[in-house]
Amino acid sequence: MFDQTNFSEPKNHREAGFSFIELMISLTVFAIFSVAIFGLLRIANIQKSTINSQTEVSKNLRLSLNTIGRDAVNAGLGYSRIGGNMPDNLTNVRMGLPADANTTQDLLTGVISGNDINLNNFLPSLGRTDVISFAFQVPFADGSREPVPIIDSAVFGTTGVTLTTAANAAVNVRQYDLLLVSQGTARTAMALVTTKTNDSTRQIEFGASADPIGTNAPFIGTTDSKSRLTKCASGVTIGCMNYPGVSAKKVYWVSYSVTTDGTLVRTTYGNNTGATMANQIQTQPIAYNIQNFQVRYLLRDGTFTDNPSNNGANQEAMNNVVQIQVTVSARVSVQENGVNLQTVENLKSTFSTRNLNYDAN
Repeated sequence: MFDQTNFSEPKNHREAGFSFIELMISLTVFAIFSVAIFGLLRIANIQKSTINSQTEVSKNLRLSLNTIGRDAVNAGLGYSRIGGNMPDNLTNVRMGLPADANTTQDLLTGVISGNDINLNNFLPSLGRTDVISFAFQVPFADGSREPVPIIDSAVFGTTGVTLTTAANAAVNVRQYDLLLVSQGTARTAMALVTTKTNDSTRQIEFGASADPIGTNAPFIGTTDSKSRLTKCASGVTIGCMNYPGVSAKKVYWVSYSVTTDGTLVRTTYGNNTGATMANQIQTQPIAYNIQNFQVRYLLRDGTFTDNPSNNGANQEAMNNVVQIQVTVSARVSVQENGVNLQTVENLKSTFSTRNLNYDAN
């Protein structure tokens, strides 16, 4: 019998595979691609974090500028172009401005400027940031903007001044209302209501020691030591008012500044009805990591300036402002693998101060 097994083909036991060199080349190429992909992912992650941080900072800056813009547009609304008289250097103390050289009263005008006032640790070489304040009329508690008629004033004493309103007028006034008391445009005075008696007596008290702002303090000087709320005596025409013919309106006073740690704050003075005396100066942070806060002013003659007035008697020059340009810069910090990356976000807005053109008295 014929055996077919003798004619079967021999088996090939060799198997194909990678050599050691080929394996090393493959691993090297894979490593290069992995490092490249990881680098791209890391860059993308950093960019994402940076964009998210910038977006959040930009949002906060826009909200801050919107807040400043609302007050800037209202500046001078229903107010007096001459401003409200206050004790000498009071605006300087409240806003952190340098003391003026004169001994005359300050004027709280619709806008007050302060150029390069506050130190900021975020700025190179310990640079300084600006300060600005706005004043304008606001409604009384019942929503009325009608000035409250004042018919009489008690003589200034050690405790302050008491004013008597016309019939049914005192009902609109609340404790700690900030008022602009005026007789036409020539005689004005800022005053904080410290005590209000019952409406039937129609009396409003402006105590000197109970006023945390300082508007009710007597003025400085031998010939001008009384409050301007005082009734004029016989033969006296300066630093007093002739009653009746005097009225009072409620005023909102707010300022913006940056602290040394880079916090942009909004400060209001008075009008905190129902709170204590200590809470009448309210400071609210509205943005953080602020590196710079600068304000430029466009005047009626078309010129730009960083400081249209140096307060004091020159504060009336602030009525020449027609626009303000506010620039806010904030630091954006992103941490990646322990490395602190920083950029600066800048935002600029321009606001009209058209209400400064009108004298409401």
